[in-house]
This record gives sequence, C-alpha cells and structure tokens, in this order.
Amino acid sequence: MNFEKCSQIPCLTSEELKSLGKWYVSTGKEWICHSDDELEEFKNLFLNFINPEEWDTISFDSDFMPFQQS
Repeated sequence: MNFEKCSQIPCLTSEELKSLGKWYVSTGKEWICHSDDELEEFKNLFLNFINPEEWDTISFDSDFMPFQQS
C-alpha cells in the first residue's frame, strides 16, 4: 500500500495489523503485507480501519512474490 497522497499515515494497532496478514513493513509511506485474501477483500478489510476521507488517497498494489514461512 502506498500513502504518498494521504494527509497522514494510518495508525493501526498490532491486533488490527495481524488480522489482515503478515506484515513486512507497516511504517512510513509504503507498507508491505502478505495476505491470503484476494486483493479486493484485503482492501475492503483494511479500509475498515481508515478514515473514509482518506480512502481515495491510498493506492493498493498486488505482487505475486514467492512466500515461504519458516
């Protein structure tokens, strides 16, 4: 997710983040997460935690990187 156009970076609790997936980066203007959800489902779940006025300023991208859990 990219927050370059947002007026402020979202602040989610660790519980909120964990409910969405495994996070690699959750600070700054670009966050990276692995989720088993489809992109649209993930986007809808994530936006539930965000001020609706910011929804159109957040960009979501999907990249199919190999994922290996250790």
